[in-house]
Amino acid sequence: MESLRSAIANAQAYFSTLTQRERRMVGGAIVAVLGFIIFITTFSISARADTIRSHIKEKTAQLEQVQELAATFRDADSARQQVELSLRASNVRLATFVEDKGKAAGLSIPMINPKGDVTLDGDTIVESAVEVTLNDIALNRLTDFLAALEAGPGVVKVKYMRIEPRPTSETLSAWLTISTYRMKN
Repeated sequence: MESLRSAIANAQAYFSTLTQRERRMVGGAIVAVLGFIIFITTFSISARADTIRSHIKEKTAQLEQVQELAATFRDADSARQQVELSLRASNVRLATFVEDKGKAAGLSIPMINPKGDVTLDGDTIVESAVEVTLNDIALNRLTDFLAALEAGPGVVKVKYMRIEPRPTSETLSAWLTISTYRMKN
């Protein structure tokens, strides 16, 4: 503290020895130096504040993206759990089911060939399938039959369908592969 007082006293003594013109020049130089220091300080504080604002915007955007991904993940996980639940509850005897739905649609199903069970998705899902041949049927009965198949209990899907029209009799022949899926026990 004492050294600061002596420095101020020395500066005052030196300043008092200067002429009026020199005092103005030294005063102007001091004002210019102080103005420059204030400018540099303000500029660096402003630049740092801008950097902090940009980091905050970036982190906010990242947080929003994480929230969106979390919501998407929850939706996808919920959908997956619902599918797994329906696969666990699926216990459809496919040949009997197809025959019953065919009778309900007014179809005579002459041929149902069961295929062997196939495991899917890393041995967690079992696919059972049958091949069905339908001869000389009306298109509206086929559509009713297909709608009834896929609307039934469990997970039943028409995996393959080949249709051959018979224009002379306004009927068609269809070859279908119908599959059901269930979780492996």
